[in-house]
Amino acid sequence: MRRAAFALVAVLAALPAAAAAQDLAQARTFVQGLYAAYGKAPGPDYLGRQAKATLTPALIALVRKEAAHTPKGDVGALDGDPFCNCQDYKISRVQVAVAAAGAGKARADVTFRNFGEPQKVTLDLVAVGGQWRVEDIHEDGTPSLVGLLRDSLKGTIR
Repeated sequence: MRRAAFALVAVLAALPAAAAAQDLAQARTFVQGLYAAYGKAPGPDYLGRQAKATLTPALIALVRKEAAHTPKGDVGALDGDPFCNCQDYKISRVQVAVAAAGAGKARADVTFRNFGEPQKVTLDLVAVGGQWRVEDIHEDGTPSLVGLLRDSLKGTIR
């Protein structure tokens, strides 16, 4: 009886680790899919029509609020694609490394080449309704997309 109880405890203890590994594999697949779309026509529209399947509701709201507060004819704080830190793209050699960042959270480091130039973008991911979504984007020129958009709304950048 004691052995059976010990075996049951061991199996139950391993379940969260197995679930976490599966979650990280799903996060990696999600991010790989985001970057694979750059090789297909018409290309991704993660801030527009594909936002709900890509971004957290909070990030969608922030992107839309900042765009609404940008005067007509002006360029807002976000003047390119934050997923590739670019306006034009020819992305190749995508590599994705994902690590857990807390319960229901992960961090994805994405390296790739855009027109042959090496790039690195880090995505903060969070599980929303059982699906991975991007919560923030970091790259050399923009330490935090969320921070950039909030600063723009405060009027501290333009």
